[in-house]
Amino acid sequence: MGALHAGHLSLVAVAKQKCDIVVCSIFVNPTQFNQASDLASYPRTIANDIQLLISNSCDVLYHPDVDEVYGNGLQKESSQDFGPFIHVLEGASRPGHFDGVVTVLRKLFISVGPDEVFFGQKDYQQCLVVKTLINRSFPSIKFNICPIERESDGLAMSSRNVRLSNTERSLAPIIFKSLQIVEQNWQANSWQFGLNQAIDTLKNAGFVFEYLAACDPETLEELNSFQSNAVVLVAVQLGSTRLIDNILIGS
Repeated sequence: MGALHAGHLSLVAVAKQKCDIVVCSIFVNPTQFNQASDLASYPRTIANDIQLLISNSCDVLYHPDVDEVYGNGLQKESSQDFGPFIHVLEGASRPGHFDGVVTVLRKLFISVGPDEVFFGQKDYQQCLVVKTLINRSFPSIKFNICPIERESDGLAMSSRNVRLSNTERSLAPIIFKSLQIVEQNWQANSWQFGLNQAIDTLKNAGFVFEYLAACDPETLEELNSFQSNAVVLVAVQLGSTRLIDNILIGS
């Protein structure tokens, strides 16, 4: 959705290694926002984005306007039958969000006609949504999930980070540290202790806690016993900014 940073550009770099022509779409999709104020305040830096894409050898920018993508209305298709993972975590926190994601991705895939697509792991649940959409409707497209790019202090790169005050920015790396607490306790078979310690760490630092869950990487079913592979996902509010992150364990 624009406001490009090194995380986005890492996707361009991976795509350049695998494909002859790389297309980047930039479109702030109105149907995946739950609040009009969030849509209105979402950072839009298209002039800078274009320069970054040029300097990183992206071949094509697809930057449609809302009318081109949606025509006369903002009708959304439903993602409710994609599986149980649709209804938890981000699906529970942001009702209808994944409907907007599925709607716009179908339109973008039809418009661009990619052979391969590249998405970042930071939006892990969204990646499962994309995989499901591709398996159902675009089986010729190859899906690639790319690792999270982080700042030197561990904060996951995000377009929303620019909203953080200096004080908030100094606290934000605690999000990743909380995930590391879970990871460090995982193999010691004290994963539940690690989860509780991580939650306490976030709350004690002043974050408005939303969720921190250890889940099956394929289904996002929350674990109630130890297994070797897991994804730990977190969402918190820091000031007026909502931030998410995750870490894969045993993969």
